[in-house]
Amino acid sequence: MLEKILKKAELNEKEIVIYLAGLKEERVLANFLAKKTGISRQNTYDILNKLEKKGLVAKTGEKYGARFTMESPRNIERLLDKKKREIEKTKKELALAMPELESITKSDLFFPKIKFYEGKENMENLFLDSLNCQDKMILAITPSNKLFETLGINFIKDYVQKRSTSNIKTKTIRLKNLGDKEIKYFNKHAEQLREVRYASEKLNFNSTIFIYDNKSVFISSKKENFGLLIESIEYREMMEGLFDSLWEQSKIN
Repeated sequence: MLEKILKKAELNEKEIVIYLAGLKEERVLANFLAKKTGISRQNTYDILNKLEKKGLVAKTGEKYGARFTMESPRNIERLLDKKKREIEKTKKELALAMPELESITKSDLFFPKIKFYEGKENMENLFLDSLNCQDKMILAITPSNKLFETLGINFIKDYVQKRSTSNIKTKTIRLKNLGDKEIKYFNKHAEQLREVRYASEKLNFNSTIFIYDNKSVFISSKKENFGLLIESIEYREMMEGLFDSLWEQSKIN
């Protein structure tokens, strides 16, 4: 568990071994840590120098007589805060550069694309693509309970929050078979910029469909575990027509 957390703080395996071993000691020689961990002395020195630059080791003395003390684990929080600041700075720089980057890909010609996705992480990325929606409107058909099983309710809650913050609205056709807790959270329609209608009980579907910009996205149930993105003007027009027809047949409550 500790190792997984420290890896997320961008420490590699050997840095983690040395740091955890050193936490149990006070002012130790590199040679002592090398023997204790089975890592060569030269590698131990290199690792300690890297940890010092990250603010996780304090050194007293010079060369082979130097002694090392591991800094408080609280410094790992500061390391993560620094990483967060760097990410936020990069995001701002990217936002400024985005028009130039997007202009590189713009063309008067439009070529349809089909992409296939497998695995939870790839399907999450496919789902999150809708947050880049230029039209600020998503047409959605969702058997919400199946979507919760596929991507997880916490992921969906986080997505809804980001969508609302981005001022992206949605017209959603859904089934009524949600659990009580889920109904309470996902029924804040005005707050979550959502207009909802409910499909006929005779209609049963397991896949989620998103329609936005020139894209049609399909997310399967957890059983089949795949996603599909079709980027096509004609296909989007057809899917929008089918959505509008189903919307007219669906009930407001």
